Amino acid sequence: MTAIIALTGAIIGAVVGTIATYLTSRSNMRLTLEHSYDQTMQGKRLERYQELFHVSRRLPRYWPPTEEQPKRTDLQQYIEEFHDWYFSENAGGMFLTPASMDIYMKLLNALAEAAFKDESVPDGQAGPTLSDAESQTLRHLAAELRRQLAQDVGAANPPRLRWTRPNPQPPLPSISSRR
Repeated sequence: MTAIIALTGAIIGAVVGTIATYLTSRSNMRLTLEHSYDQTMQGKRLERYQELFHVSRRLPRYWPPTEEQPKRTDLQQYIEEFHDWYFSENAGGMFLTPASMDIYMKLLNALAEAAFKDESVPDGQAGPTLSDAESQTLRHLAAELRRQLAQDVGAANPPRLRWTRPNPQPPLPSISSRR
């Protein structure tokens, strides 16, 4: 009788152990595959986002004083550059996150609206140069896109490991203590 109890206990232990090993291995494999996919996607996204970040230089946060604001005809060229990035051989647009895609489309719509504005408007609102409001809108959207791109690839976040964070810089001594 004790042999039967021992044999039953061994069989039950083996079955429970097998099930536990299966479930643990399956979860571990799934996490490993998801992590591998995320790393690959992050690497590809970083490459494409660097290209888009470079294309967006046409719309800086502030126009340098030595450079004049773009004309409406220049905006058509900018639209083409954004379009080329989106549909290039590298398929940059395919890697945009939903948040980045939303801002990207808003920027392209604003570019198209400003670039193709009817210059024959009787009230003289549309001329060859951009209005201050149009310029500000375009620059704001481009800056927002760059910010979102940096956030998508994790460049906007501090290091996650505490020991990798730099120590705060010590305060500068006051001028009176130097004398």
